[in-house]
Amino acid sequence: MRYLILILLNLPVILVALANVLTQYKMNRISKSRFRRQFFLWIVILVVLVASFPVYNLVVNGPLLDSHDLSLLDIVQTTAIVYLFYIANDLRRRLDKSDKTFRDLHQEISIKLSSKNNDKN
Repeated sequence: MRYLILILLNLPVILVALANVLTQYKMNRISKSRFRRQFFLWIVILVVLVASFPVYNLVVNGPLLDSHDLSLLDIVQTTAIVYLFYIANDLRRRLDKSDKTFRDLHQEISIKLSSKNNDKN
C-alpha cells in the first residue's frame, strides 16, 4: 500500500515534467537533442521509481509489491527529492530562457548603437 502511495505522489510531478518538455519542444523553445536528454531523464526517473522497490523485494525474496519495509519518511523523502529535482530543472530552463533573451536584447542594442554611430559619421 505504501508503495502505491509513493507512486501516486510522484507520478503527477513526473507527468507534468514530461508534458513541459514536450510542450517546450513543440513550441521550438528547446533543441531536439535537449528534448531527447530531458525526456530520457524523466523516463529514467519514472522507471527507477516504479521498478526499484519491486526489484529490491525480488532480490530479498519478498513478495513483489509488499511495502511493509517502506516507511512514511521514505515516501516523503522520495517525493521531496523528485519535486526538488523538478524545481531545479525548471529553474535551469527559465535561467536559460532569460539568458537567451538577455543576449538577444544585448545584440539589438549593439546593432542600434552601431547604426546610430554610423549615421553620425
